[in-house]
Amino acid sequence: MGGYYWIASYPKSGNTWLRLALWSLAHDGAVPDLGDDRLNQVPICCSRMEFDNELAVDSSDLPPEQIAALRPRFYEAQAARSSEPLLRKVHDGWTLTPAGEPLFPPHVTLGTVYLVRDPRDIVPSLAHHAGITIDDQVASMERPAIILAGQAQGITMQLPQCLLNWSAHVASWLDAPGRPALVQRYEDLLGDPVAALTRIAAYLDLPATAALIDRAVASTRFDRLQAAEARTGFFERPRHASTFFRRGRAGGWRTSLTRDQVGRIEAMHGAMMARMGYL
Repeated sequence: MGGYYWIASYPKSGNTWLRLALWSLAHDGAVPDLGDDRLNQVPICCSRMEFDNELAVDSSDLPPEQIAALRPRFYEAQAARSSEPLLRKVHDGWTLTPAGEPLFPPHVTLGTVYLVRDPRDIVPSLAHHAGITIDDQVASMERPAIILAGQAQGITMQLPQCLLNWSAHVASWLDAPGRPALVQRYEDLLGDPVAALTRIAAYLDLPATAALIDRAVASTRFDRLQAAEARTGFFERPRHASTFFRRGRAGGWRTSLTRDQVGRIEAMHGAMMARMGYL
């Protein structure tokens, strides 16, 4: 029986870079082809097709509450069929189902890599990604919860996901039961990607020499990914966004946000920002 390593994060916190780096590690340090939609070393945990096939259901006929209640059964069934650890991307908060059980069952969880980023930098990045104003994005991150890929948006390739506000999202994963999560700050990942990928590979028990880590980091440099997206496009880019790989730097909020916007973010999330070293 296998189990899961969850690669969890609030959106726009480095999850895509890490998944591409893990793909490169598994392919001898190769440069990812961003135009190939099969490029998915770490698929998302809420694939509607996988869910339907594994449980022999048609999730488009089910209400969101029933889908949420069945997701632990989905993960248990997948883990039972797998002889190898499974890596899955997660944007959900660590929450309980309507039946009161963990959405991500601890008994099939091997560990979690949690990527965290300064929420002041997430706001302009996610506003660009979602095609909304910065003020609307600040307001969105103040809500207790929002639903990604909800039925109001039509039937998508992903199941509905409960995204808690930024502070609650971080707390939900850091305080989840079981093996403590490996917390990786986006800013430290940018500052020393070799050290970050080395730590993450060790936590995931992936065989990776120093030379292989160096090749994977070189193959997934932000400027190289930007150039690759300009050549071939990127299958994860939203239709309304001009690019997926926008800036890839820390501290851009200082020129992107107004004083009022910064104040609102810090008033809402100051306690968790301090816990993560952002204040």
